[in-house]
Amino acid sequence: MASISSPGIGSGLDVNTIVSKTMAVEKRPLELLQTSASSLDAKISAYGQVKSALSALYDAANGLMSSSVWQSKQFATTDKDAVTGSASTAAVAGKFSLQVTALASSQSLASGSFASGAVMGSAGTLSLQTGRWDAVGTSFTGAGAKVDISIAATDTLADVASKINGANAGVSAVVVKGTNGDQLLVRGTKTGQENGFSMSVLDDGPPPAPPAPGSALNKLVYDQASVSAAQAGIMSRTVKASDATFTINGIEATSATNTVADMVPGVTLNLLKTTTTPVEVTVSADKKAVRDKVEAFQQAYNKINTLLADLTRYDQSSKTAQPLQGDSTATGLQNALRGLLGRPDATGTYFTNVGLELQRDGSLSINASKLDAALNDLPKLEQTLTASTGNAATDGLVTRMRDFVFVANGVEGNITGRSKALEAAKKRNQSEQETMSLRLEQRQKNLLKQYEALDAKLGSMSSLNSFMTSQISQWNKS
Repeated sequence: MASISSPGIGSGLDVNTIVSKTMAVEKRPLELLQTSASSLDAKISAYGQVKSALSALYDAANGLMSSSVWQSKQFATTDKDAVTGSASTAAVAGKFSLQVTALASSQSLASGSFASGAVMGSAGTLSLQTGRWDAVGTSFTGAGAKVDISIAATDTLADVASKINGANAGVSAVVVKGTNGDQLLVRGTKTGQENGFSMSVLDDGPPPAPPAPGSALNKLVYDQASVSAAQAGIMSRTVKASDATFTINGIEATSATNTVADMVPGVTLNLLKTTTTPVEVTVSADKKAVRDKVEAFQQAYNKINTLLADLTRYDQSSKTAQPLQGDSTATGLQNALRGLLGRPDATGTYFTNVGLELQRDGSLSINASKLDAALNDLPKLEQTLTASTGNAATDGLVTRMRDFVFVANGVEGNITGRSKALEAAKKRNQSEQETMSLRLEQRQKNLLKQYEALDAKLGSMSSLNSFMTSQISQWNKS
């Protein structure tokens, strides 16, 4: 059984306090290691922020160097209610006039009125086919495959509409409750004169038997035979399938849809309504796209500039230093970035000449008037900012910044190297703490053992002293 130890009971010696105070002194090196570890953690975290901010600056610079930004185009019209659109990088800057004489439409049919909830009365097959009606509207040329839909005698008009919608026949159907009863409306899903459709109906009897007289199916027909014969009571065409017709600078053109792509190379037109006078369309260089990228670059640079300033600052009032105060890598990066802003390109053009002005605190501000002037000559501005020759002396201003950040933040760069060094230092620190903690633990055990032994001896001597005092007292009495 383990003995119960109560240091100090035998002699009155405060062993625990003595050992505690001794260990407090001996733990000082460990506490210094722990303080150093906290400092290393703060620096590692700070460099993580720096790497992130540098990556954002690289992305912003790379975004400004994208050729699609400089080649992007703006689309504008004098009547947005009639025509809207867009222009790709393939479009050529210029102007043209557009006049819309007709919009593309899809064919629509309407049945006669049915009593609410009325059934077809006889089973049959509804056959749908897409194709083209002639100009008169009496001759149909089928192009798509026929889609046959089985109709039951007990089907209502709503059931027929549901089956048409589920058949994927290039048309859609809906039942409208009008003042005179229910009507079936059938509409093509695509516009253009090649996307008309016909509806034929056959009874379930031997083909080609027509629907039985009085059958509601007899009213759901619109094909060449019924239209040519001017058959009464059939579906009526409310809108014919037609192409959009328009002119571009007086040249006639057609389109199966109201979205006209590449009639003018790189330009997409959205025709919204017919016009009585020409609409002027302008395709121009997209200065706003370039400006947005310039502003994004400025903001990304200011973020890393502010971050480095904050991380290397010493607060005189509170006598506290930020994690990277005095760190040569951080201050070197800060100076290098500012130095790049102060260097001209091969033609002697500085950032400030194009509206990006360096401030006393190292930040960039935008001079709107200078930037506007630079944007008026996009090819020159593109060369000034993004020229990539493989030689830093002749590269564009932003190209230099991007390449510098790439190297600094790369696998072998200064920032990555410094981060690795800090991580290695932290690992060594942790190893030293573990070794020292084990040594201190053993030291505390040894001290307790030594002072327990001393306590026992002092206790024994105290007992002997009490005995001798008692004996001497007895002797004196005798």
